[in-house]
Amino acid sequence: MPTAKKAKVSKLNGEEKPKFDVPKGNKSAQETPDASSAIEPNAQIEVSSALPEVHQLLQSFSEEQIALVLSILKAKPDGISVKDYLNEFRESIILEESRSNRMVDSGEYWKRQFESQCIRTHELQTRVRSLQKSLQRCRMSSIRSEDSEEEEIPSIARRFSESHKDQPLEPGKKKKRRRNESLDTIPNEDDEIGTDILGHNHDHMMVATYLYEINKFRRSLHAESAITSCRELIVLSWKAISDCIPKYINVRGTNYHTKDIKCLAHLMSEIVECQKSCVGVSTEHYKTIAGRELVRKSNITYFMCSFFDKALNEMHRLCITKAKLPIRSDNSASDRVEVSADNNEPLMIRFLANLLISILRNISWQQKNDLHKQTFEGMLAIILDHTGKMLSEIIFKEDVASSRLPGNVSSGEPFLRLSPNESTLKSKYLIYILEMALKIQKENMGTGPTEELLKVAKKKIQNTLKNSIIGGNLSGLKVPDQIVEEPVDIPELEGLEMYGEEWTIQCVFTMIEMDEDEDSEEVGGSGEAVVG
Repeated sequence: MPTAKKAKVSKLNGEEKPKFDVPKGNKSAQETPDASSAIEPNAQIEVSSALPEVHQLLQSFSEEQIALVLSILKAKPDGISVKDYLNEFRESIILEESRSNRMVDSGEYWKRQFESQCIRTHELQTRVRSLQKSLQRCRMSSIRSEDSEEEEIPSIARRFSESHKDQPLEPGKKKKRRRNESLDTIPNEDDEIGTDILGHNHDHMMVATYLYEINKFRRSLHAESAITSCRELIVLSWKAISDCIPKYINVRGTNYHTKDIKCLAHLMSEIVECQKSCVGVSTEHYKTIAGRELVRKSNITYFMCSFFDKALNEMHRLCITKAKLPIRSDNSASDRVEVSADNNEPLMIRFLANLLISILRNISWQQKNDLHKQTFEGMLAIILDHTGKMLSEIIFKEDVASSRLPGNVSSGEPFLRLSPNESTLKSKYLIYILEMALKIQKENMGTGPTEELLKVAKKKIQNTLKNSIIGGNLSGLKVPDQIVEEPVDIPELEGLEMYGEEWTIQCVFTMIEMDEDEDSEEVGGSGEAVVG
């Protein structure tokens, strides 16, 4: 029987060989019978039946491609489907890297999966929370309206007919006015985004998620009063803005949506409350000596002023890209707000401008508080710096103050100038921000009633503007610097384990410069100190 099986296998091999058109002088073809004799009979039959498929693959793909596929499948982590792994593999390819670095790291893959699940969880939590609040409001409204339903409906109908009897209907103007009011005014803190949360797309859910996280963080800030949490809250607020700008960068005045305005207006309100809460918590800590040092090291004033600087830089960038933005077409006419065609401004420029103005307006600035003076002075200095650069571009067609040559001589390098329309758009909002800041400075942050002090403060503002326009080092307003903690000077002790017992003793004695010889001379034999 074994002999018959070998004969059958040889016959099969003999029938399959002509299909491969292998040359007779090929060394591998000559060694095939010897190799097949060393394989088990059943395995030989399976290999022989799989050879046509292998040959077909070799005709369709090169050996390098097949080797690449096999190496990818070999490196695939356990628990990942081939489809998901290939998607991750495609995203991980970077053109600057070599082929050997193009494999997907399993740790990074599961980290991304975890982060995506966290984002999805936050979105679902936001939906559940909004739906619960909406359901609660619906129940309360239904209970209140049960007893007065018969009386309320006629009165509403009567008021409706009376209000429209002598008044012409102007839907376009009313919708435009409602749109402007919803973006310029700060909504109620307890007001939700809306009952139509399930109709929101991914962009709206992103804004809602940030709104939920910032609100939750801010409420915990009042309970803990941690000064380090204020810095984290400011960073989170700016992250929300920086993520919203790319999503809504192509939303203009001609295609405003009620959902866009409502979500962004609530986010603006929450960020304003965050800045206000951070100032309040910092003010409480600033009342003690230890708290002042803690506020100084936490760089709260720097982060708040940096928030203003980043927002003004984004406004400048949006003004530059304004002419390049396309008009986004949308088929959902139910959410569209009809406005005049000449209002073609990007939504985010107005959003940022109103955000900064609301921060300046809603913080209760205290004239005699040094922390408030430093923070407001830094914000005003940043606003004047951006205003001075704008004037320098208008007058000299370049940013003179940025030149590093002696006397701020023009460097001759090409400078990206704003077009007249872009410059008008930037001036429209920047001048308004400057006007609000100067008004607050005059009303709340004045130096005192004496005329001499008022002149000094006025001179500082003028010098700050001059430094931004033509450069120089005139005495002006100061922007808070970021304080970097100095590292502790720990002496190097060779041969000792760092932070061990012997290392601790030697480190302390070395830092206070204690000498063992001097200590033995001052102490007598009985252990009592000898007084000379």
